[in-house]
Amino acid sequence: MNQRQPNDYIISYLNLRKIVGAIGILLPFVLRIGISFFNHEIPYSISSYYYSPMRNILVASLCALGVFLVAYKGYDSLDSRITNVAGGAAIGVALFPTSDPSFSPAWVGHLHPVFATVAMLSLGLMALQFTQTGPAGDQTVAGRAKPGWRQDVKRMWLALLFRYRDPDNTRKLERNRIYSACAWLILLGVVLGGAQNFWPESVKQVTQWLFWFEALAVVAFGFSWFVKGETILKDVAGRPAAPGSQSDSPDDAHEEARL
Repeated sequence: MNQRQPNDYIISYLNLRKIVGAIGILLPFVLRIGISFFNHEIPYSISSYYYSPMRNILVASLCALGVFLVAYKGYDSLDSRITNVAGGAAIGVALFPTSDPSFSPAWVGHLHPVFATVAMLSLGLMALQFTQTGPAGDQTVAGRAKPGWRQDVKRMWLALLFRYRDPDNTRKLERNRIYSACAWLILLGVVLGGAQNFWPESVKQVTQWLFWFEALAVVAFGFSWFVKGETILKDVAGRPAAPGSQSDSPDDAHEEARL
């Protein structure tokens, strides 16, 4: 019986990342374009599409995204924990719709913003986690003790400031900058989404502000996974890696060894 080669698994993993990225990038536009084919009021937020003819698209996309994220095995335990939390929260967003007078029981709607907030913040952490360069956080290094959570927090905080451990790899550095930019866009979308709740009704009625803020965060998340899936800025084939450097491809090899 033929056995799949390690490269086949790596290709499958890259395809999984591309699927996750495609869902994130396309979801807001599919919802927005799709609702135009129905005689229905345009919902104010992505979550509000649950009460529109696009409900099945929204729920199916969020559930698929959640399952993919939970099934994803990162290159260290922190990576896996973040994706597991994000995946579980995405499923929670789908199964616990936003508040609406037509939905009962009402307490379900109160859980929705909790799941949505956890999901969005986890998406931002994922983008920052993609910037990791060098040995994974839960590995011993040259016989020394494993780095603790403080080092992980410091690394991601520096990544948010566009400061990284030198990957000695131009493409990896470019990808890291994109990951950090995506994290900022996700954070911006979350902050503006929360701030619009305090805006005057006259301002809210201008457009579906919350939808666009949520779309900004979701598309940024999807784009970071598209880059991680080597859709763009892939390492140049045949270029030797510098000693101690780490691109996304070695991460993939480490991930596949865990399967």
